Amino acid sequence: MNYSELVEAIGYIHKNAQYHAVQAVNTSITIQNWLIGYYIVEYEQQGSDRAQYGEKLLQQLSEDLTQRLGRGFSERNLRLFRQFYRTYSIWQSVIAKSQADSPMLSPGLNTHVNITPEQEKLSQNLLQKVTWTHFIELIRIDDPLKRSFYEVETLKNRWSVRELKRQIDSLLFERIGLSRAKEEVLELAKRGEIVTTPEEMIRDPYVFEFLGLKEKLVVTEQQLESALLDHLQDFLIEMGKGFCFAARQKRVTINNQHYYIDLVLFNRKLKCLVLIDLKMGEFTHQDAGQMNFYLNYAKAEEMEEGENPPVGIILCASKDETHVEYALGGMDNHLFVSRYLLELPTKEQLEAFVQREKRVLEQQLNAK
Repeated sequence: MNYSELVEAIGYIHKNAQYHAVQAVNTSITIQNWLIGYYIVEYEQQGSDRAQYGEKLLQQLSEDLTQRLGRGFSERNLRLFRQFYRTYSIWQSVIAKSQADSPMLSPGLNTHVNITPEQEKLSQNLLQKVTWTHFIELIRIDDPLKRSFYEVETLKNRWSVRELKRQIDSLLFERIGLSRAKEEVLELAKRGEIVTTPEEMIRDPYVFEFLGLKEKLVVTEQQLESALLDHLQDFLIEMGKGFCFAARQKRVTINNQHYYIDLVLFNRKLKCLVLIDLKMGEFTHQDAGQMNFYLNYAKAEEMEEGENPPVGIILCASKDETHVEYALGGMDNHLFVSRYLLELPTKEQLEAFVQREKRVLEQQLNAK
């Protein structure tokens, strides 16, 4: 062994020890949070003085634990712990085995829960290899089959939390259900469609679950987005409020940077452009800032003489809800309400459109 090999060997030992230490900490955190959820549920069902706290149990518990133990026990976290236990209550025997050296931590666990060897092996792998932050994403999935799919794919592909969330938001499970070539969709997922620039970070995950897709050999995220734009465009034009198609994926170039507006319509009654941006995920202030940037550009570069200032619609859809916002680009709000809003679809109409499309797609998938 020479000196370089000595340095290399010590470096390997150190990194390996770090990896196992982090893994052990992650497993401990996961077990702790499951056990906290278990105790909360047990108390809610059988606590001798539970009626004293009722609906305010978690609020009071959060205050007392924070005072006694410090950070990490917010009411939100306690709700997550409880949901975690309820989602993975079948883990009782697995957790009990992991706590064999500390039986006082889990005295009431049922070690005879009906769990198959395959389920037990998957549970042990999840417990040892998946972090608590992964579980926060997984427990938000209500459908057990869908959740199991993402559990297995996370283990197989060693997805980071960010990648897991991206794959859920990109509807990988639904795309496989819509595709005949399921292995090819999985192969695309393994490649990750990696985000490499901030611009791609803005656009890459914005794929919605919408109706009317003919079965393709492979259904990609871009095809789903395209289908949504088709339906949204038709929906607005058919409302009879004077909408005309102007552009799809309109490119805006400023200082050699390219930006893309998803859908541009012209409203003949209002004599103005209507810019529409589709987002997957929760609405953020950055979304509003991006749309106002587009509106300022359209006002300066696209608005013709005699036209009124453009208006923007931001449509955000996450797994659980839909959010619609109008962007005014500096327009007086009173003017918008008194003049523009009369000729535009309401937020409620747009949200109902999205929810309806989601429901029909789910029915299509369930019928397969």
